[in-house]
Amino acid sequence: MQDLIQFFRARLQKELPHSNIHNEGLDPKLLKLLLEEEANAKAKFEKKPPRICAVMIAMYPHEDDIYLPMMLRPTKSRAHPGQISFPGGKKEDQDQDLIDTARREMQEEVGVLVPRENVIGALSSVYIPPSNSLVTPILGYLDAKPDYMIEPDEVERALDISVKDLADPANRKIKKVILTNGDYLEMPAFAVSDVFIWGGTARMIQELNRLLEEKALA
Repeated sequence: MQDLIQFFRARLQKELPHSNIHNEGLDPKLLKLLLEEEANAKAKFEKKPPRICAVMIAMYPHEDDIYLPMMLRPTKSRAHPGQISFPGGKKEDQDQDLIDTARREMQEEVGVLVPRENVIGALSSVYIPPSNSLVTPILGYLDAKPDYMIEPDEVERALDISVKDLADPANRKIKKVILTNGDYLEMPAFAVSDVFIWGGTARMIQELNRLLEEKALA
């Protein structure tokens, strides 16, 4: 685990694989849509700025693997109902920075606090058009498997997701999203355990996987 932490501390100081959206390998139709949505959003930012958000990706060692705490949002949730996500949310006035946002949100949602000294850095931000949110994944670590205390209004259940499972090509899937004109987009997704992860969260995982591949090849 310490070797992995040292790798990430050094690697996150350099240009990230997905700092340019063109490097994500997205479906061309999805890439076009995201670029259009982002351009439209930027034109409107003066009137309606994006929600500045952060999520916490908190690695921890368990049974010869690395796991990530994730969560299933309730079907009645206002934000991305029924989807799998990392703990996180909107930056509040009391937050010093996005590290504070990710730490606070994780503690509020699943009852786990990542010590600030355990924060490694940030992955590439992801713009989420449906909620007009610019989300920054904060990478950190815990020393052991956490005990969860979920906030039921925001979390249906907490999940422990294996990094090995996320990296397994057999678990990489495609989510087809039908558009109003009858066309469809293909989005990256992961089928792990009994859950299906897609959307912005899957894009974050893809970048994490690319960094882990770099580590394996180093």
